[in-house]
Amino acid sequence: MTVLFSAKIKHLLLIGLLLVFPLHQARALLNFDGTRNQVFVFGKVSFAHSSNIFSDSTQRGDSSINGEVGLEFNRHSGMIAVNAIAKVDYQHFETYTGESAVNPNFSIEFIKGTGRTTGTFTAAAYRESRSDSAVNLRTNSWIVPLGLKIIYPLNEKFYATSQTGYLRRTFSDNNPALLDYHEYSEAADLFYVYSSKLDLVGGYCLRLSRTTAGSDTYDHWFNVGAMGALLSKLNGTLRFGYEIRDLPGGEKFNHFNVLAALNWAVTRKLTLTSQITRDFNTIATGASVDSIVAALRANYSFTRKFEIEGGVAYGRNTFLGVTPARRDDFFSADISGHYKFNEHLRLAVTYSYLKNWSTLNFSDFDRRGFSLEVSSRF
Repeated sequence: MTVLFSAKIKHLLLIGLLLVFPLHQARALLNFDGTRNQVFVFGKVSFAHSSNIFSDSTQRGDSSINGEVGLEFNRHSGMIAVNAIAKVDYQHFETYTGESAVNPNFSIEFIKGTGRTTGTFTAAAYRESRSDSAVNLRTNSWIVPLGLKIIYPLNEKFYATSQTGYLRRTFSDNNPALLDYHEYSEAADLFYVYSSKLDLVGGYCLRLSRTTAGSDTYDHWFNVGAMGALLSKLNGTLRFGYEIRDLPGGEKFNHFNVLAALNWAVTRKLTLTSQITRDFNTIATGASVDSIVAALRANYSFTRKFEIEGGVAYGRNTFLGVTPARRDDFFSADISGHYKFNEHLRLAVTYSYLKNWSTLNFSDFDRRGFSLEVSSRF
């Protein structure tokens, strides 16, 4: 397939490259007192083409130029460490210019790592423009997540954790079918130190959510698992559980689920990571989805400067309480090459593929994508 570039896209690409490459010669990293207080400057520019930017059967593709610039502040001194990032993303489409967007992104993290009680507080606010395959639209929304995690040791063998979360998603699209969303969650876990490298855990999580249509859902998740060195060279988190979702009107759904995030260092050059998740989700229209995804990724470092990574994933989304009944199965794959010119300048080339099989004809589609990215960080 041949991609034709308009003069505007070519000019934007050239301007983006000129903005990034001078960073290689500028001093953009500030050290106030050694490594305790640092400011980083970062940016990237990329050209991308997607054969389907709306995630539906109409297969409307487009080329885009994407840019990002931001600041990162790290303070690692005193009782509370602070990590903060402020950045702005820009995406310009060649044909569907109405889908172009400017997306600010702010996040901050406070970490208390000393004393008997430790924990982390995180806060963020960002605008997101993306193709949503669940509703077959491109959506624009502001997302505000908050999180508080507290760790308290009970004795030498047991410690308890509490995780409190809040999420607000507000759509800026002029589409009455898209519903704003609020979510509150509280999770309590009890850990047992089985060995110096492995902890066993049991816990419960309650999640309450509400849309602007007034529909409330309640999720209850009971789980047990392990965290740390599960086997030789195999590290990560593995949890098994049972989840219940209460829908408006008294309808209930439940399933056995798993949450796994595993890392296997096969050799010094090859690393494999895998993820398996099953959960109830609420999509942009307020409908509930039983979602299960399994993914496998590999990273191989040929040299200190050049590496290749790629992955495959398969998943199923079963839409609950909707008429007509809908179920989507999807397969995705991607491969990318990364070349590091030095500590400050990187080049990446990526190819991706997604196939979505749906019982709803309009949601049956595939997508192929390609991107070329240059990034810099000081």
